Amino acid sequence: MIVDQVVEKLLAHFTSDQYRDEVVAAKKDFFEDAGLVGDESFYFEVRMAQFLDWYLFTRELTKEHLSPVQLTNEKNLITWTEEEKELFEGFVQAQHGLYEFIKVRTSDVYIRDLFTGKKIELKSSMVTSGFNVDEVFETRIIPYKDTFIFAKGFCFHPAEVKSFILKEVKKVKNLDMIQKEALIFRLLKMRYKFEQYKHIRLDYIYTNDSKLRI
Repeated sequence: MIVDQVVEKLLAHFTSDQYRDEVVAAKKDFFEDAGLVGDESFYFEVRMAQFLDWYLFTRELTKEHLSPVQLTNEKNLITWTEEEKELFEGFVQAQHGLYEFIKVRTSDVYIRDLFTGKKIELKSSMVTSGFNVDEVFETRIIPYKDTFIFAKGFCFHPAEVKSFILKEVKKVKNLDMIQKEALIFRLLKMRYKFEQYKHIRLDYIYTNDSKLRI
């Protein structure tokens, strides 16, 4: 897939020896309080996809204060084929957010952006299963040609905490993307805690109450 080609070129550059310290620091930030999982774990591939998307699209490099995608766009660091270049331009405009699933019609997926309230159609999506109307999920959607495609990283939150998430979204929906990213990241860490502490009540994990929070 062309998405894989573009991601592989980005990773080859931004995980090279030149960026070794960045990768180490990024892993520490991302997996703090959640813990790395072994490659035999059910969650390994999911977490690595989440981490790599965050590292490439969102996390700012220490010296440049730009994400790898932004820096590549600004400095023309990588040589692309024409097809790859067209998709990479979509990477630059990728929309990171919290979404709710509406429906699948044939292979077209319909979702709603919780920050904007807008309905989004992903035509002929390669990802059409695994969605639940009661779950809020995090991902990035990438504009490409006349539609959007999903990035690799998804984080699905338990249906039971949807009302909590909607209240948190309401607090930041009119603020800048920095505040929205902070909420998305905080919810991701809560999801990791839920994986770790299955015996703990969800409202002790998805909470702003420091007395209750695990």
